[in-house]
Amino acid sequence: AGVSDADAAGAIACGQISAHPRICGSGRTSPEMLEMIAGAGDSGRWLDVGRVIVFDSTRVEMEDSGLNHRFHHTLHKILTLEGARDGASLRFDYDPATNMIEIRQVRIHRPDSTFVEIDPAGAIDAFAPAHSIYWGGRMKVLALSRLEPGDAVEVLTYKKGFQIAYLMEVDEDEERFIPPMRGHYYDSVLFGEGSPFLAKHYQLIVPREKIVQYSVYNGEVYSALAYTDSSSIYEWWATDQEAVAHEPREPARSDFVPKVVMATVPDWPEKSRWFFTVNDPVFAWNEEIQQKVDELIRGLRTDDEKFAALTHWVADNIRYSGLNMGKGEGYTIHPSVMTWEERCGVCKDIAGMLVTFVRAAGYTTYPAMTMAGARVEAVPADQFNHCVVAVKLDDGSYRMLDPTWVPQSRDVWSKAEGEQHYVIGSPEGEELCAIRSFAAEESPVRITFRTKLDKAGTLEGEVELVGDGYMDRRLRGALAYRGRPQWDAYVARMLSAISPSIELIEAEFDDFRNYDKPMRYVARFRIGGYAAVTDSTIDFRIPSLRFLADCQRFVRVVGLAPAEERAHPALFWATCVAEVEEKLTLPRSYEFETELPECDLKRDAATLSAESEAKGKKLQFHQRLSLEKRTVPAEEWNDLAELADSLNSLAATRIHGKR
Repeated sequence: AGVSDADAAGAIACGQISAHPRICGSGRTSPEMLEMIAGAGDSGRWLDVGRVIVFDSTRVEMEDSGLNHRFHHTLHKILTLEGARDGASLRFDYDPATNMIEIRQVRIHRPDSTFVEIDPAGAIDAFAPAHSIYWGGRMKVLALSRLEPGDAVEVLTYKKGFQIAYLMEVDEDEERFIPPMRGHYYDSVLFGEGSPFLAKHYQLIVPREKIVQYSVYNGEVYSALAYTDSSSIYEWWATDQEAVAHEPREPARSDFVPKVVMATVPDWPEKSRWFFTVNDPVFAWNEEIQQKVDELIRGLRTDDEKFAALTHWVADNIRYSGLNMGKGEGYTIHPSVMTWEERCGVCKDIAGMLVTFVRAAGYTTYPAMTMAGARVEAVPADQFNHCVVAVKLDDGSYRMLDPTWVPQSRDVWSKAEGEQHYVIGSPEGEELCAIRSFAAEESPVRITFRTKLDKAGTLEGEVELVGDGYMDRRLRGALAYRGRPQWDAYVARMLSAISPSIELIEAEFDDFRNYDKPMRYVARFRIGGYAAVTDSTIDFRIPSLRFLADCQRFVRVVGLAPAEERAHPALFWATCVAEVEEKLTLPRSYEFETELPECDLKRDAATLSAESEAKGKKLQFHQRLSLEKRTVPAEEWNDLAELADSLNSLAATRIHGKR
């Protein structure tokens, strides 16, 4: 059950959901329930949160086939008027292709020891909001009677089936609820919420012959195991947890909140073999696909050249849009011939298209499951949200390709996917693997300024930007997703960090569709009155320093604020380095008078150096900013904030010259 979001609130406002739900019963709250509600406290105990979860209890009963029945019982107490507003309705998402949900009971317990029961039949069943993936997901939304601080909402639901991104198709109606890896169960349960909770409990009941392996990560969770003649009963629970506060640039919460990962699958090779078996038939191709592959690799000599040509065509020509193909959608990779004809799909379909292309080119190739943006633990549970491609080389190693993440990029595997776990679906069976870390130097951006000041204080100059690796993607993508008339405005906004009154004279751009060389921009600009000039002095700030200190599009540590206390790591996706050079010339007869800015700040997560040299009226300035870690531990956050502060100090430094 989820409390109201903007979609549910909007549905109420436009009359899709009744703002006056049907009351189907009332009565006296039991003494035990009253004691729990009272013991949860109020807003004086729980500061800055709208509700507290009194208990959250899940019971899962698994059948031998893998079909599972999930009973969910929650009680949350409203603490503030904001919490009452946000809890005005309940939302339950489901996918009719693979699961179903029943709202069995909803009660609102009042502070006067009474309760009212809301009729679940009043819930509206509607399409869930969708963006880029249109598979027919639905939601049931139920409006509640007016809530006040002190009220408590009790909800019981029953859900049958599974949710998974891509697997195989089944036929019989009841079969659609059985997980495609038949006879198995897996789950990842987080014991950390956006609201505080007093108790969270998860119980799994499986046939006695099923063996569940599990591990606890990121903290402490209690556990117990019991048996009956026919079942094994696993239990996990936690108590008295504060709300998990959001922090800037935090990774997926599964990386840092306490969690239990469980699976009946014995090991990764078995999951790998199964993934290969259920998907392999969809990669057949027709003559039209073969002709395109032959055209793309004609004249290319090396494997890498061929992989790049095939990956870039798929990345740039199969757009990301998940259209519903009907029965089996959401857990079946589209046949490659279908993706070829429709020229669209989600990651699994785009990866499937590339698997087919590379096979048609004569290589042994398989799809692979991966998790973008979060860690995959050692327990072989389904912990994946993305699909990529693995090409088996002659020496038995694999070359990884990801067409979904490299449109408008020179890479065939994004530098933002370093350290990412994956499992290849092969007939032999593969273990859990991980992509290597990428060094900052593999994603450089080189920024070169050539500037001069005249006696009126006008600054004229030229800047050249060249990016490779992930920085190539940043420069190239900025053009690819804008029309040509918008390119100049984009560069002008970027340069406005130097001065809001900047005038862009001219900008030149390399062809963003040419992947043979790193992406390059050149822009010429003018800023009137940039320097304060008198008959004997000149005063200004160094343009390149001001540019970098405000340019988060290249190095994301720019602008970070210190934190008194940080609990979670920070995810920056890609390491990178920015090399900035500037050659600045003063007006004739002027020379530099003040000490020039310098910096040498070295931290484990990032480094910043700045050095300059002045000769007469000419200044040469060099700055290097590097982000060395993709994921930065919480205790190193303030090192990055210190670096960002140093950037600002350099940018604010005023340079003085005299005649």
